[in-house]
Amino acid sequence: MEAVLDELYTTPPSEFVARRETLAAAAKTAGRVDDARQIHAVRRPTIAAWAANLLLRSQPEESRQFLELGRALREAYHALDADGLKDLSAQRRRVSYALSRQAAQLARDAGHRLSEPVQQDLEATLRAVLADPDAAD
Repeated sequence: MEAVLDELYTTPPSEFVARRETLAAAAKTAGRVDDARQIHAVRRPTIAAWAANLLLRSQPEESRQFLELGRALREAYHALDADGLKDLSAQRRRVSYALSRQAAQLARDAGHRLSEPVQQDLEATLRAVLADPDAAD
């Protein structure tokens, strides 16, 4: 099921609904009714979320390091570590910028140029992942 969802979340947005229906039908035909129901219930991600999904799946090591940066930032914030927050915040800006540009390039390579508002949404998504463990999950 995880592989099916991975495939679905990296499917270009314009093809998402058709691919979701094909995958749900295949699961139903195979007798996996619960899987079919779960696949059918998956919502099409925003373009920004789709680009972030492309980044996660194509750059797993960088994504892991990004998640670790978020954990370190949250720990420094809770510990009120001003020096640590200063250093980590500078790193956050650099890494977030670089990753958002990589995600935009991946989207372009997949045939979707990100508009400026979508690029801003992507950057907001990356910031949310750093700040909120639920968003990171």
